[in-house]
Amino acid sequence: MAVAKTARVTGTERLGSDTLLLDLCATEPVGFIGGQYLILDSRIVLPNGKAVKRAYSFLTGDAEQRRFQLAVKRIPDGLGSAFVHELVAGTDISFSGPWGKFFPREDVSGRTLILATDTGITAALGLLRATRFAPLLPQARLMWLRDSAEYFLPDEFVKNKVPAACGEVRIEAIPAVGHPERVPHARAMLCEVLSRGDLTQAFIAGDGVVNLALLDDLVAAGVAVSKEQVESFFNMPKKSA
Repeated sequence: MAVAKTARVTGTERLGSDTLLLDLCATEPVGFIGGQYLILDSRIVLPNGKAVKRAYSFLTGDAEQRRFQLAVKRIPDGLGSAFVHELVAGTDISFSGPWGKFFPREDVSGRTLILATDTGITAALGLLRATRFAPLLPQARLMWLRDSAEYFLPDEFVKNKVPAACGEVRIEAIPAVGHPERVPHARAMLCEVLSRGDLTQAFIAGDGVVNLALLDDLVAAGVAVSKEQVESFFNMPKKSA
């Protein structure tokens, strides 16, 4: 059973029209690895008795285990994100975690691709800032695909969060979620990266439909990638029976 933990909101910042950056301080060390996420309990209970809880990736690195950041996009009619966007400094939140295995094994080296779509950039940034990822940074490539420069996090904010030692950072436009050309566009961009022929491993996060297609392409190209290195934020692939 998940153990409830507590953190206090120490500051908030609006990043654009629908994104809130939260600074939090946990009552005790969280024990997370960059790339993992927490599950925030809004304390809202639906009429059917189900609690409204939402997963958010740690935006910050894991060298500091009590103070961390979350970036939350306001979702229309979304109870969880609406709750978060009403938080103010001094408010306590309840959460569980850390959860997930979106981080590198400690015995792996070589060129690494981190490809994020949409809000998946939060997991990508947490991964890049993980202590255990530091040796991989000089040969790391970050690619963030989103539908416009106004989406979620400002480009400069993202660039400033990427460690200076990271080998390459690319931020590109992609058709919007649900557009028929979205997956082909993402696959073409991955194909360009694969054409260099020097990729050792990959991590992908964001749109589950895109993730599934890119995972197939990476496996076909012989790149080391497992389902643990894929984090789907929405459009979750159906679990096989």
